[in-house]
Amino acid sequence: MAHDSPKYHMKKSHIVLLLGLLVVVLSVSRILWMDLFRYHQVSIQNGQLDLRDWNAEDGDIVLLDGEWEFFPSQWLMGSRSNQVAGEKKPALIYVPGGWNEALNGENPTPYGFASYRLRLHVNPEKERRYSIRVPSVRTAWELYVNGRLLAKSGRTAESKESYVAENLPYSTTFTADENGVIELVIQAANYVDGRSSGIVRSIKFGSEETIAKEMKASVFTQLLAALIFLMHAVYALILYVLGNKERRLLYFSLLALTTAFSTVLSNDEKLFHQFFYMGIDWDFRLANFSFMLGAYALLACTSHRELPYWSRIYPVYKIVSLGIAGITLGLNPDQITMLFPVYLLLSAIAAAVAMISILKRLIKDVMGNLLLLCALLALIHHLIWMLVWRESGLSLVYYPFDLIISVGCIASVWFKGYFIMHAQTKELAATLQRMNDHKDQFLANTSHEFKNPLHSMLNMSQSVLSRERHSLQERSVKELETVLAVGRRLTLILNDLIDVMSLREGNPRLQKTVIYIQPIVTGVIDMLQINAEVKSVKMINEIPEQFPPVHADENRVIQIVFNLLHNAVKYTNEGMISIQAFSKEGRAYIVIKDTGIGMDEDMLKRLFHPYEQASTSETMIEGGFGLGLSISKQLVELHEGTLEVFSVLGEGSTFTFSLELANVQEQEEVFVPAMSIQEKAESLSTTKRTAVVKAKSGRPSLLIVDDDPINLQVLEAILPPEQYDLTMATSGKEALALLDTKEWDLVISDIMMPQMSGYELTQIIRQRFTLTELPVLLLTARSQPEDIQSGFLAGANDYVTKPVDGMEIKSRIEALTTIKQSVREQLRLEAAWLQAQIQPHFIFNALSAATALSDINLDKMRELLYEFSNFLRYKFKFEDMGGLVPIETELSLIRSYLYIEKVRFEERLEVVWEIDDCEEVKIPYLTIQPLVENAIIHGVMKRNSGGKILIRIAVHETQVEITVEDDGIGMDEAHLRQLLERKANSKSGVGLINTDQRLKRHFGTGLHIKSAPGIGTKITFYIPSTG
Repeated sequence: MAHDSPKYHMKKSHIVLLLGLLVVVLSVSRILWMDLFRYHQVSIQNGQLDLRDWNAEDGDIVLLDGEWEFFPSQWLMGSRSNQVAGEKKPALIYVPGGWNEALNGENPTPYGFASYRLRLHVNPEKERRYSIRVPSVRTAWELYVNGRLLAKSGRTAESKESYVAENLPYSTTFTADENGVIELVIQAANYVDGRSSGIVRSIKFGSEETIAKEMKASVFTQLLAALIFLMHAVYALILYVLGNKERRLLYFSLLALTTAFSTVLSNDEKLFHQFFYMGIDWDFRLANFSFMLGAYALLACTSHRELPYWSRIYPVYKIVSLGIAGITLGLNPDQITMLFPVYLLLSAIAAAVAMISILKRLIKDVMGNLLLLCALLALIHHLIWMLVWRESGLSLVYYPFDLIISVGCIASVWFKGYFIMHAQTKELAATLQRMNDHKDQFLANTSHEFKNPLHSMLNMSQSVLSRERHSLQERSVKELETVLAVGRRLTLILNDLIDVMSLREGNPRLQKTVIYIQPIVTGVIDMLQINAEVKSVKMINEIPEQFPPVHADENRVIQIVFNLLHNAVKYTNEGMISIQAFSKEGRAYIVIKDTGIGMDEDMLKRLFHPYEQASTSETMIEGGFGLGLSISKQLVELHEGTLEVFSVLGEGSTFTFSLELANVQEQEEVFVPAMSIQEKAESLSTTKRTAVVKAKSGRPSLLIVDDDPINLQVLEAILPPEQYDLTMATSGKEALALLDTKEWDLVISDIMMPQMSGYELTQIIRQRFTLTELPVLLLTARSQPEDIQSGFLAGANDYVTKPVDGMEIKSRIEALTTIKQSVREQLRLEAAWLQAQIQPHFIFNALSAATALSDINLDKMRELLYEFSNFLRYKFKFEDMGGLVPIETELSLIRSYLYIEKVRFEERLEVVWEIDDCEEVKIPYLTIQPLVENAIIHGVMKRNSGGKILIRIAVHETQVEITVEDDGIGMDEAHLRQLLERKANSKSGVGLINTDQRLKRHFGTGLHIKSAPGIGTKITFYIPSTG
């Protein structure tokens, strides 16, 4: 057998050793506790105790155990004292102990009355106060010290009728007489307790301080234990109520509660009775009821039902045990005393079965149940010592630590189990959440993958239908229209799957505008009309055209109405579906009512949960994912509205959702009458056709980049060649190679491409072109905020979600190309302005110089006028400012300009030319001349002494470097940074900015400016070499 292995025996021996060590520790702790509260051992003989050599100041307590004088059926003190008491010789009785035999030797009985007497002799020379602690005298008593009544509990009497039982502990303080004698007389009576009666606990004698100290320690430990047990009871009950209703938790709570109750009810201090005394009858009942209930709770805390034979006996034991506990509450003390053997037997059975159950579990899993075994061992240890102390009559300070350890071990077992269960539950929840996320992600990804080919088929089908409608048979046209309608329905289902993911992540953003409900409902009814006609279901839009507009997201409202109407059509086989609306308290309520199959209460509870549908076996209807209503409810709630349903099985359902009505100011802004969805589409198509006619002479040049040839074909079908000049590229590298072949109006790029993504391509384009110089439109399969943000951060102008909708992409293309054309026109107008602009002072200065030369040097005057005429001719030549001109044309203009300026400034202006052979070079017109003019006016002429201008054209192998450098006043860093920034309301810097942007448009790179205050400025640009 497996249990015979050495490893098992080693573990078993270790466990036995551990348990033995625990018993030793518990026993030693209890002995040390007894030693902590020291008791002075004395010998009382013949009712006399000599304490004259005892020093009370040492803090010892004297247990008054020994031979007391006993007077059966006699009163020694008070008005009832017998006159012949002195004639009778007293008997001797050992205290603590019962008086049964001493009271009546022939017929021992606990019932009757008697008196005890003890004389103490203390040192008369020491005057001090002494205290005595009487813990328990059954069941009524009086204490006289030197003839004075100092304490009593209940009322003693010679008959039961005059007697009142009350057995509570008391302490009292007194002094000895002048001879050092203390006479103690205790008169007791008992007529209710069938156990041994009389003084049954050790009476304690000591100094006032010592007795008070011990009593406080006992009270404190009892309260501490009760509080700990009560705390365990409360948290176990909370775990039971809030947790998975584990019944053993409830029983553990009951065990801790009964232990706490017994602690304050039955120990020497009897704390419960000090505050709520209920009489000795209820003392008996509650103490034994609590004892039985605790024993049963101890058993129920274990896995006792797993024991083979016990499982058959347990039902009988349960009935007997709980029955006896219940009966106890109606019995008197005598009857309860008679049941003591039954109580002990039942509790012993409970303890034994619990022990066996724990041992069985221990054998199966030693380490897992070791704490439970320690708890049981500590409890048994406590019970044994408690019985030993009680039966021996010892009255010691309450010792709670065995019980605290026991309950703590049991609590640790529960906590350990709950921590393990919590960890497992957490791990399971994380796993389920992961699986759920994977499921949602899978569905979303699958939907995206399905949408791309589906939308491609729809776009191709739409293109074929639009292009070939006139040549197709009517039947073929209808079939294509049916394909498109079915495809759009499938698109909506896939959109539902994507929306579930979006709503779960909290991503949807509403674009609220003022919209009209009536045309939306009409449009959705048109979309679903074919489904309704097949099933002979009539859909009626009862919303009046004058119904006030609402403030909502039109696309989302269409989605809500479509889902609700589609659901109504799906589950209505015949009859009518009506759509009504009414307004109330600033909100619009839209009611969709059908005469379908209806729903039961169970279905109504889970109706708006994702993936919930009525059973196909009941409805005989299949299809869909059960997402429409869940999405609709979330979308309505995003609009701060409500979606409610009322349904009767077999009669139909009514869905009502609410939206916010538009306020008066918002309604005034809506001056265009509402149109149906189809009318809007037709209107938009008409607008597009008009725009195409206007732009027929110049089609926008589009560079489309996508690694999927099918997507390129779809875009080619959506964007007809008569409207767009398309060039296709299958990679980012190919697109970059095509950038320099011509001037593009727009780049359309997919994001997910191998080797170079759309993000990277956009970033490279932005290094050469600004947002307005070459717009970029990204195609993305996801519309998550992080994806869109990444596109904009890369430098994209806009994005379109795949699968591409033809109408949407055309609108975005028109918007972006219009921006590009506007920027191009601005550059052209600025260049034309630069070309036509001649400063008045320049003309005046040139003519003044010619006038002055007429009197001095006619030849030089003629040459000046010749150059001036050349300058005007070049200026007003109006070359194509959008194209390139030979560099010699630009240089001729510069030479004429510089000749005039040198005549004017003479030695103040020095010009240096460093020009390589560049006859084949072409540049944008008016590129160098504005730089030269800027260097003269804002550079060297700002110095009184003038300066030098260097014009260099260096032809390299791959590029031509053109530089205009001056040694003028220069610029600081701040001015330099703002030089090429186009600012609103600024009229300066147009020449440099325009030149920079035209260079970038043609060659991808603009002006490079270096300058330093007091040193000068150097402006350089590069153009590709034609050699």
